[in-house]
Order: sequence, then structure tokens, then C-alpha cells
Amino acid sequence: MTGTRLDLPETAGPVRGDVVAFAAGLIDRSGQAPVIEAALAKRTGRPRPLPVRAVLTALLCLALDDRPLFLTEATRLLFCQLPGASRALPGVPGTAPTHRAFLAAYRRVRYCFHQICGVVDPSPLPKNRRLTPEDLKARIKQITTAQAQAARDRLEALINALIEASISVLDEEEQAAFDGSAGLDATPVPLFSRGPSRRAGLSASDPDGGWYVREGDHREREDDKGKPLRKICRALEATIATTARPPGAPPATPNLVTGMAMTRPGEDPGGTGARVLASVAARGHKTGHLGCDRACTAALPERFHLPARALGYRPVMDYRADQLGIQASTGGALLVEGSWYCPALPEPLTTATARLRDHDIDRPAYATQIAARAPYQLNRKDGPDADGYERLSCPALGGHPGLMCPLRQASLSPATGGPRCSSHRKNRPRSAPRPRSPSLPAPAPATARTCPTAPLPGRPATPPCGTPSKASTATPKTRHTKHWPSPAAAASAASPPSPCSPPCC
Repeated sequence: MTGTRLDLPETAGPVRGDVVAFAAGLIDRSGQAPVIEAALAKRTGRPRPLPVRAVLTALLCLALDDRPLFLTEATRLLFCQLPGASRALPGVPGTAPTHRAFLAAYRRVRYCFHQICGVVDPSPLPKNRRLTPEDLKARIKQITTAQAQAARDRLEALINALIEASISVLDEEEQAAFDGSAGLDATPVPLFSRGPSRRAGLSASDPDGGWYVREGDHREREDDKGKPLRKICRALEATIATTARPPGAPPATPNLVTGMAMTRPGEDPGGTGARVLASVAARGHKTGHLGCDRACTAALPERFHLPARALGYRPVMDYRADQLGIQASTGGALLVEGSWYCPALPEPLTTATARLRDHDIDRPAYATQIAARAPYQLNRKDGPDADGYERLSCPALGGHPGLMCPLRQASLSPATGGPRCSSHRKNRPRSAPRPRSPSLPAPAPATARTCPTAPLPGRPATPPCGTPSKASTATPKTRHTKHWPSPAAAASAASPPSPCSPPCC
């Protein structure tokens, strides 16, 4: 996130030379024009007369002027509206004074644009044709998974390089005001395609899109009762990361887009979000609190939660009504709404969020009860490591324990001053006891290496990551197998997508 501040030019009225110079400068800062030119280079054939830099500069000028990004408008701008000196800056050859010359210039612009799309298009499906299933199958390009992934990487590199170039115009003071807090969400990008026709038996003219639904995971066209959903459109899905600020903090920096990726609606939302965050962190942006919706809450831990924490983000998410309260347990510790607590956590504190949603308590009482959870929360010993895992310890341990527990004699000193738990509650839902070897001791583990995310209801009741710490002498109850090798949890964002996450609402 470095660069020299650029003054934004006045865009009202005809496009002037300073606007063209500003747009060309941003394209040069992105560094993508030479990369695409190198990918399009051929040893044979006639040289292409229009450079990639000219087409990208024209589209950016249209965006700055809030004009539609049509290729006809880009052609008119390059060959009809720019003065001579400004036309030479992006490398535009000649003018188009007549209608016939305009059509020839439009052909060059369209050809160059389609060549750019061919380099970064990860899809093998044919476009702009409504085909029968047989014709569609016959026209699918034969590409390997590695080729599709490389094209997707080039597409996301182009998108994020252009975004980074726009951010780089901020000065150092404006950039320093950003504390790392971010927001992550997905939004539809409507397509002109109307979707496949059941009556005619033809495919969509843009088969890469899908039906975007506001509810659920953005892909189910019917609710749980089989009733068709109304808020639906044919679209692609843009997963966008933006700058944000902590709750209650005054605005210190503009809310800017820092990363984006395009996918089919509902296709691996967790993995796509992790790729976007990995791109943002790789470009040197700070990491901090991360606000996201339930599509990320319901994502598989190895696809989103662990990579995000490994990058340094601290997710702030929401749960459904059936996911509140106790979500899991391991080694006696309770996972309550995403955080690990002592098993002596009182029942009113466990059910505080559920009772707030049921209007049994008001907001001040809820804030008081959430604050009362703090002494019972397990202390972080170290982490997160390269894979996103943390090591936690009992709150009644240490030289200054925050909880008085009869199982920890050192915490019973009057100097502790924390809440006293008389006994651990016996009516907590616990996992089934596991058989232990008679020759090995099995004391309660002092610390545990725990997974920071909650399994979804309905999943197999496997406790998350109960491996004891190196300092513990307890027998491990479970052993967690990592889903990717260290040290690059962020590199998992570039791995091929796993099956889509289950519906989240």
C-alpha cells in the first residue's frame, strides 16, 4: 500500500489531457498492461495496432466520467474525442473521421478487448450463444484444472492490481489512519443473460452466471417449504473486501475497496473470501477486525476461518438462532458462540444472546451479561500459528488468575478477586466418554490447542482440535489432522475449491 499521492482531475465536461494522463498513470501503476502484452505476444502474424494500455486507459476514463463502459464509447473516446497530444499518450494510432473509419477502429478495440478477456477468462464455456445441450457440450473448450486456475489467478491479479493502483493515490497520512479493520461481503453483478430456457431447451447466453438469491447461500431458488424465492436474478457474484473502522470509532479513512473476486453465486463463498483476504494482506495492508455475514459463519473452518486467522484477521460474525449457546466442547472447555470458556460458566451467561433475541432481556442487561463472561474465557497462551490455531489455558491458572476455582488451589487466594465457581456444572451437554488406556494417567489438561471456529449443527460430533500443549502431561483425547501443510495457510486460499459450503440460512 505504497505510492505517491495524485490529485484527482476534474472530470466534468469533455475529457481533457489531465484526465487521460491520470488514467494512464494508474494503469501504469497497476503493472498489468505489460503482463497481458507478454501473454498475447506471438512470434508470427501481423502486429496488433492497438496496445492493451490504450483500451484499459479508455475504460478507466469512462469510469472516471461516470459513463457506461461500452466498447463503442471507448472507441469514440480514443479515436474521436481525444486531442492529438493526449491520443499519443496511450498509444492510439490515428483518428476516425468517417463512419467507415469508426467501424474499423471499433473492430480493433473489440478485438483487443476480447484478447484481454481470453487471457484472464478461467471458464471453458462458450459465450453469447444460446445453444442446445448437445451443441453446448460440443463447444466446451478442453482445458485442465491447472490452466483454469492459472487463468483465474490472472483475472484476480488484474482486478486487485487495478484496485491497488486506485488506493495508491492516497498520501501517507491517509493510509496511516487505516487500522486494519475490514468488511467482507458478496454482491450480485447482474448479467444481460436471461438464463436457460426450459421451454425452448436452450442454454443461457452467458452460462458462467447463475441464479443469485438474496437469502441462504445465494444459490437456492426455493425456500425450505418449496416456495419459489422472489429476490432472484441472473448474475455473477462479486466478493468484495473494504476498509472499515471499529465500532464507535470516528471516521478516519474513506471506505475503499481493497480486494475483489468474481465467481458463480454460492460457489465456495468461504474459499473465495479467503482468497480475497490473502490478496489484500499480500499487498501490505494491515489486518484487524473482520466483519462478515452468515455465509462466512457457515463456511468450513479450513476454507475460511483458519486462513483468515492465519493472515491476522479477527473475524466478527453472526450466528443463526439454532447456533447460539454451547456449540461444542473438548477437554472440558465449552465453545460458546465462537469463544472457549470454563465449564463453570453460569447458564444465564451462556443463553444471554438467545434470550436477547427472544426479548426476554433488554440491551443493557445483555451488555452486562456479556461482560460477565470475560473472567470465564480461556486465556490465549500463544498463536494463532501459521495454520490459524491458538493455544489456550484455564482462566484460573497463572500468577494473576481472573477466576477462583476449587480445582486450582492457587486461585483461591483472596488477592484473586475474580468470580468464584463453587463447582463445575454437571448438567452440561458433554460428548460421549472415550475409553482410556489403564496404564496412562488422565488428568484435566492445563492448556489445549483449540480450533477457533464452531462446527455447524448437524455435523458429526467431532470435538475441535483437543491436542494438549507441550507443557501438559495429560493424555490427548483426540488428534487433529491439519488440512494443509505449514507454514502457508494463506496459500490454501489458492487451492482448488472444495465442495460448496452448506446453506447458511
